[in-house]
Amino acid sequence: MPLEITPEMKMGMQEFENTMFMLKVAPNKGNIDRFALQGNLTPEPLDDLAWFLPAYLAEDFNLFFIFAPNVNGHWAISCSQVTIQNGNEITKMSETVPTGMGLNAVNELNPASAIELVAYLKTLESDGLGFFDEEIGKDPAE
Repeated sequence: MPLEITPEMKMGMQEFENTMFMLKVAPNKGNIDRFALQGNLTPEPLDDLAWFLPAYLAEDFNLFFIFAPNVNGHWAISCSQVTIQNGNEITKMSETVPTGMGLNAVNELNPASAIELVAYLKTLESDGLGFFDEEIGKDPAE
């Protein structure tokens, strides 16, 4: 039986850049603990609808996962590069980018951390909360 190449196996490759992690369940106050990273880091409210979770924090690069209905009205986890000053003040957030692009950026800096983030997303997938989708970001003309 041939090995099936799943989207997350392409991390680090250009073709992974547009991959999104789509959510089957919208996070809310009643279920947000199901989205905890490493069992104890829970997403925090970004505004009245969206949530954020620090995914990778380093001296020169910080990436947050953003949980929001920002892919054609569907809930997904996208990524935002964040500037943090004085240890905990968020002073700037980039526009969101696809999950794959954010994971590839972390992979360039720290492959072990990128693998941990994929493991987190795979846990969400096995819990029935979401899935990797490499088709949603593609141009229909391709």
